[in-house]
Amino acid sequence: MVAKVAAALLGLLFLASLIFIGVICAAFAIDQAFTNVAGVAGAAAITAILLLAGPVIALLVFAVRRPRESPFVTLLTSGSSPLAALFGAGALGLVEAFLRKKRRRD
Repeated sequence: MVAKVAAALLGLLFLASLIFIGVICAAFAIDQAFTNVAGVAGAAAITAILLLAGPVIALLVFAVRRPRESPFVTLLTSGSSPLAALFGAGALGLVEAFLRKKRRRD
């Protein structure tokens, strides 16, 4: 078990380092492409804006967008129908009974 966790951790570190090196190489390429046009400081500013624009836009989109609830959860929590609540509780009880691990008695 410890070996699997260690292997997963090493794999995650390897993947993170590959992503990090890829972003650094992309930033260097963008910086070198704009150095002749905008100078060293301007190229660094353009590179920073280009690399930060995607995450900032994604953050704004996720902050504005509200997640929708599933219709099943809305039906169960609406409180307008006791019959729906009864069937929902029964369905959840059945799911729990099937997913519960059976205990071994030795």
